[in-house]
Amino acid sequence: MNILNKLIKETSKIDFLFPNTFEQLMNDEYYDYDKFEWFLYYVFKMNGSNVRKLGKKGQGDGGADLIVSDKLADGGVRRIGIQAKYWKNKVGAGPINQLASAKSRLDLTDLWIITTSDLTTDAKEIAESMDIKILRGEDVTNLIEHVKSIYENDIKEKGDSPIEFIKEEPVKVDTKVEAKNEDDNEDSDLVKKFKTLRLQLAKEHKMYPLYNVYNNAMIDDVIAANPKTKEELANVKGFGPHKVNLFGDAIIKLLKDNAVTSNEETIDKDSELFQKLIAERPRISKFNKIPVEAVYTDQVAKNLAKMKPKKIEYLEKIFGFDKKNIEIFGEYLVNFISKNS
Repeated sequence: MNILNKLIKETSKIDFLFPNTFEQLMNDEYYDYDKFEWFLYYVFKMNGSNVRKLGKKGQGDGGADLIVSDKLADGGVRRIGIQAKYWKNKVGAGPINQLASAKSRLDLTDLWIITTSDLTTDAKEIAESMDIKILRGEDVTNLIEHVKSIYENDIKEKGDSPIEFIKEEPVKVDTKVEAKNEDDNEDSDLVKKFKTLRLQLAKEHKMYPLYNVYNNAMIDDVIAANPKTKEELANVKGFGPHKVNLFGDAIIKLLKDNAVTSNEETIDKDSELFQKLIAERPRISKFNKIPVEAVYTDQVAKNLAKMKPKKIEYLEKIFGFDKKNIEIFGEYLVNFISKNS
């Protein structure tokens, strides 16, 4: 095969549109239960698995929608039977029992149920008793992020990708507001480096989907914690002994290499922002008609100055910050911190 033919083959488009977000997966007219099964089909296919989709739209599948096969190091084969449920309501015991009944008939080694919602209490108990792995809405979100990371890597390495996404309808907003939102959503250089490192670690350890290395929330947490040792990294949520052992040295090195300011400089900047937050507190109180002491305490102001949350949802991670204040003045506070950092 010559280089041109190889390039054409590698970049030939997949006749399928991927969602940009979980919300789009659930609300776009393009998607239904059959498209959700195809979404999962391509996700596992892109990770190198042999995937078989059972049944056709409108027909029975015999208890499993997909069979995902992978060769094991000992020469055996792992055959995962997957029941896919594109539901908004909770999944009951019926589909679990159907999946279990397919195990011997389809010669399956593992059983998974992947749903866009969750399971009822009874269904969970049955699934756990049968050692059926459960993937819920948040896991589906991680799969979407995994597809996006593959796309980004394709563009970076090849300049094109076989992956195509549903086109998002443009939202007409004021130009200044739009520009501000783009800045707010843009990853920092350090976050981008963590995502690049994640891809490298996934390839090195053959660990897919990518979020099995660490997810985006864990990136935010580890940057905020800024651990200097693997022992400190072990205190960050999601980093158990196994991940610390595998990835700890690389993560600590990345943080060390990107420590661009000295401790003294950081303390000075934090102190300056802290003073501004204290000065701003009465204005926030007056504008929102809430007591000054209900805005945030001095200690919370110190935490805000240190963490410098860039998004509203990050305020939930600020120790001592009253969550009900997020709706009241969260957006204003994040913008204030951004302007004064």
